[in-house]
Amino acid sequence: MKTPAYDIFSGSTPQDAMWLEAVEGLGAACEKMKEYAKKSPGPYFVLCQNTHMVLAHINTRISENIQIREFA
Repeated sequence: MKTPAYDIFSGSTPQDAMWLEAVEGLGAACEKMKEYAKKSPGPYFVLCQNTHMVLAHINTRISENIQIREFA
């Protein structure tokens, strides 16, 4: 069985987002999102390709601490 794929975007909403890459597995997608946020502070989110729901987001521009919420 294939692991579900998740898309990583930069931006705060799907309407203003820029696609970065697709990653297999939610845990891997969240880790990759954190790597992007560390390199270039700002808002990022993970979108499930199957349900089109945002399952995690991060915004390193809000404060110096990385803030993350996972919905799954």
